[in-house]
Parts: sequence; structure tokens; C-alpha cells
Amino acid sequence: MPDYFDPHIIGRIKNLTVRSQRLVESYMAGMHTSRLRGISTDFAQHRQYVPGDDPRHLDWKAYAKTDRFFIKEYEAETSMKVHFLLDSSQSMFFKSDEAGMSKYDYAATVLTSLAYMLMQQQDTFGLVVFDDEVRSFLPPKGSGLHFRNMARVISETEGRMQTGISRTLRNIAPQLKQRGLVVVISDFIDDTDDLGLSLGQLSSQGQDVILFHVEDPVEREFPFVGQSILSGLENEGKLLCDPRDLRNAYLTERDEHLETIRSACLRLGFQLEHMPTDAPMDEILSGFLAMRMKRNR
Repeated sequence: MPDYFDPHIIGRIKNLTVRSQRLVESYMAGMHTSRLRGISTDFAQHRQYVPGDDPRHLDWKAYAKTDRFFIKEYEAETSMKVHFLLDSSQSMFFKSDEAGMSKYDYAATVLTSLAYMLMQQQDTFGLVVFDDEVRSFLPPKGSGLHFRNMARVISETEGRMQTGISRTLRNIAPQLKQRGLVVVISDFIDDTDDLGLSLGQLSSQGQDVILFHVEDPVEREFPFVGQSILSGLENEGKLLCDPRDLRNAYLTERDEHLETIRSACLRLGFQLEHMPTDAPMDEILSGFLAMRMKRNR
């Protein structure tokens, strides 16, 4: 059973944080506070009393000065909920000679590293493993036992079916009761016609979404030469051909496919991050996290 906990990766990113750019309901406990007003220790503002408000929170000093009732509001520190959606379709288990690990292994290591960070930050994280349907679902928790259970589920997962990202997002969205951060890790080898609508559903719920696009270098470059038999990564069959005749058409189709995903993310204010499996993971992750921290300052 593979172990996706990499101390070297953790060591490179341990001083960074996972932050949400548009999180409405909660921020990291002890590091950023909710935009919701609650009752805590840090005063935020006054607002005028309305019938139904708890009279215990009336500011009597303000009443003495203005002869009007005001309620004290406070910043409520809350824990951020993160849902990881991990693609386990057959194509994710592809590994070329140019890559150090399969797309799934790369994605699983990224996910495990981020989950460990969240656990250290006292945030909660859940897991959805999917292909053409949801295969595993772990609700968000923040304990060490939960982290180990999640790592076990990831390690025991096998690629079986095709990808169904849009359908998975639509099915999962109603189960996300609290607004938070949704991290989708996939190679996105799927029809993108409905992806924008599915992402829009998450946006309408106030979710912040990050899409990690995991890609093998041969998918990026299509370096094949000579008479070859190309096999579909998700049981699409085989094709005997000269790859040089297909390279330009393939790269054009790839670019258009990614542009569709990128445009949907841009329209909704979501982030799309490319993760080639031949790139150093610690550099990719630390650069990504540092950039998000900078944007939130």
C-alpha cells in the first residue's frame, strides 16, 4: 500500500498556510476570522437593535449617550472546512517514462500534504474519491485519526472507470452544507460542456474552488514518433497511426479543452493551477501557497 505522506514536501511548505480567497463563512482558526458576526472576544461594530435580538448584548453605554438601543457585534473565529475531490479514474493512473510518478500518485501526495497542513492549522478537511460516480466520501474532520483514515482510503483506491467530474460536482454540491474551500484534483479528461454549470452551482453556494490540473509530460508534449498503437486512457479503444500526423490536431484540441476550463474558472473567480508530474512538487506547492497568501494580504 503506497504511502503518500512525504516529509520533504511538508518541510518545504510547513511555514505557509492554506487560505480561501472568497470564503464567506469561515477563515482559518487563529489566523483569519469569519465575515459572519457572532459573539466572541474581539469587538467588531455596533448595529441598531431590532426585535428578536438578545438583550444581553445591548450596549448600555451607547444607550446612555444616544437614547437608542445598539447591539455589540463581535468577530467570530471559526474553523475552515475544506473538501478534497480526488479523481480516481483510469486515466489518472497513467505514468510515462518521462514522469517520476503516475498522475494519481502525484495528486494523492499533493492532497495528503495539504490535508496535513490543515490538520496542523486546526481546520477540518473531507475527502471525495470519484470517477464516473462517488466511490468514497469522508465528511470534514480535523483529527489525526481522520487524517490516517483518509490516507488509507487514498492508498487503497484503484482506477476503474471513466471520469465524470461535472456529474460528481452536481451530486456533491447539495451535501456541502457550510461554505468553505473545495479543491478538485484531476486530469480533467472529461467533456467540459457542463463543467461551467457545475462550478456555477458551487459558486452560487458561496464556495471557493481551486482546480488542480494534473498532467503527464507526454500529454503536454505528445512526443511520439513512428508507427504506433495509441490506447485510450479510459477504454476508448486503440488506434494504429503515425503520431506525427495527429500531433498538431491533438495539441490544438488540448489547448482548447484547457481554455474552456480556464474561462469557466475566470468567470466565476476560481483558480486553475497546472501540476505537471515532471515538475518538482515542493516547488509547485510552495509557489502556489505563497501566491495565495500574497493575494489575501
